Amino acid sequence: MKWLSNRYTYPLVVLAIAVSLVLQLAWLNQLFHAQLKQLKLDLEQVVVESAKMSTYLSVMPGHEGKENFKQFFLSSEWLQFNQAYHNMRFHQIGSSFSSSFKGDSTFVNISLRFFNGKPNYKRRTRTMAFDDGKTLEYELRMDRLALKRMDSLVHQKLKQDGISVTADSVIYSYNKDTISSRLSKAQLERVAFASQQYSYNLTFFNTYQLVVANLDWAVLYRMRYYVLSSFFMLLLTGAVFFFILRLMRNQRLYAQARVSFTSNMTHELKTPVSTVAIALESIIENRLEDNPETLRNYLEISRSELQRLNLMIDKVLNLEQLDSGQARLRSELYDVQQGLQQVVTSMKLQVETAGATIDWQPVSQPCFVYGDPLHLTNVFYNLIENALKYGGRGVAINLSCTCNADEVTISFKDNGPGIAAIYHNRIFERYFRVPTSTPDTHNVKGSGLGLNYVKNILEKQGGSIRLINEPGGGSNFIIHLPAAS
Repeated sequence: MKWLSNRYTYPLVVLAIAVSLVLQLAWLNQLFHAQLKQLKLDLEQVVVESAKMSTYLSVMPGHEGKENFKQFFLSSEWLQFNQAYHNMRFHQIGSSFSSSFKGDSTFVNISLRFFNGKPNYKRRTRTMAFDDGKTLEYELRMDRLALKRMDSLVHQKLKQDGISVTADSVIYSYNKDTISSRLSKAQLERVAFASQQYSYNLTFFNTYQLVVANLDWAVLYRMRYYVLSSFFMLLLTGAVFFFILRLMRNQRLYAQARVSFTSNMTHELKTPVSTVAIALESIIENRLEDNPETLRNYLEISRSELQRLNLMIDKVLNLEQLDSGQARLRSELYDVQQGLQQVVTSMKLQVETAGATIDWQPVSQPCFVYGDPLHLTNVFYNLIENALKYGGRGVAINLSCTCNADEVTISFKDNGPGIAAIYHNRIFERYFRVPTSTPDTHNVKGSGLGLNYVKNILEKQGGSIRLINEPGGGSNFIIHLPAAS
């Protein structure tokens, strides 16, 4: 399965995201067309409602407060009748409208006049009306007012329904050969929406048509929540895949690091055990009880190796306890300089064996912090041991400690090869070791646990650690701890 996951994981993730994207786009496209259709229906309904209201307002004078009269002219039945009446009209047909009261009733009369003579297409106007005492100029003027009212009602209704479009109106004469519009004929042929023609009063001079050149932005505005949800869904899907891949990569690196850790720890644990075994064998075979000086030397070596073995075991156990939350750090007054002095003294033999030197000059005033003496001492052991292991033979280590009212600063500086800046953050990761020219082989064996342990302990006690490269080579680990108040 390893070859399968490594080879096909990324292509499968890319394929899954691509399929999700295609499906979302297909769904949005289908939704776009559905919303476009619905928007056209809504625009048509806007014109219908406005036409009914405009017609009612044109005949309302004298009928105020008559609810049946109002309901009739605002009904869908009247609209159907009106449209049928409009559709029957053609050239040379005139009409008239009148209303009268008798008792508690209103009589509405609509008359048609058919012109049976030869059509005269040179007439100035082909719209005819019966003479009911009102001049044609008066009727035309009232028609223009009704037209403005109709246009106002349409735009008011659009705003009320939340339809944001750039709408234009087209006015047709009843013989349909006269167009009054802000749009050219070529533009009218390309409009996205054109309503049916509706009369807006009962003089029947002209008809009104609503046209919208472009509906795309209005549809997208209606779809804004769907588009946003689709976008966030794709973003969430991509984020989930990203974190899963990152987790898989980290798990793979973690597994590789554990294998390396097991190999290195096996060597680390085996070395002191072998050294102690050889020392004890030499004592027995060479009967060194008769040579106290040599015997003492071998016993010192064995004790040093056992101390190192015990430190490595403690390091692993401490990290396990920190991870599980079982480690309880004490908080007591601790003199940092006294702890450093204890560590330097106990590591004297290791320093001499490595041909190294430690320059430690404590300051006259004590530097107190509140912390766990055992874990802070282990922190100092780890940093000095790292300098001895990775600094090379003959490394010079410089220790310094300064303090003020707020903070205690401890510096562990060496003149070794240093650490590349790109690894300064990663060296505190568990199991991480700075790569060498041969990544699978390390000249100096180690567990990759020390600096991670150091960082965890310091952070749990309110401190921090950082690494800077010294000019000309070498590393400088600087610890910051809050001073005891």
